[in-house]
Amino acid sequence: MTTTQLQTGRFVRNAVGHCVGGDLAIVEIEPEFVFLALVDVLGHGPQAYSTAIEIEEAIRGWTPKWDLLSLMRYLQEHQAKGRGAVVGLVTIEPSTGAVRYVGIGNTVCRTLGTHPRHMLTREGVVGQTMRTPSLETQTLQEDELLLLHSDGVSGRFELDQCPQLRCDTSQRAAQRVVETFGQPHDDASCIVARFQ
Repeated sequence: MTTTQLQTGRFVRNAVGHCVGGDLAIVEIEPEFVFLALVDVLGHGPQAYSTAIEIEEAIRGWTPKWDLLSLMRYLQEHQAKGRGAVVGLVTIEPSTGAVRYVGIGNTVCRTLGTHPRHMLTREGVVGQTMRTPSLETQTLQEDELLLLHSDGVSGRFELDQCPQLRCDTSQRAAQRVVETFGQPHDDASCIVARFQ
């Protein structure tokens, strides 16, 4: 990896008819890695939003951020009496491009580029019944985009369907993904990471 400039962007859009929603996108810059978290609370509107805020506080208060499996287990306990949510957690090391991912439910973590890949997400709902989380790893290349998005965004698209993503900033790319491939009846969110 010849560059250490990892750019990130995030965009969240509520379902039509709602001024708040249950999707949440977190980006935190740590000394040795970038931490990403995407949360999609079951349902829509104010109740889902309230749960999303609770989960955000739990994630932001958790240390160490690199221990994704422990964080996911903690969220399972934290939400044991909550509405439930699907969650994707990622760390990326800018110095190497090393990606670590833990996902539960129908969040999607994938790369777009020369060799597009989907990372494994375990079935379940955080706070309810979930399969034992697993840690997935890969390396982000300089010509790739990493996308972490909720099921409000269709996962059935490739880079050639939206070539503007190659030139967009990460922030604009996250917004474009939601606006182009998002489902209006559902909350939709996306985090994009890339080296530039």
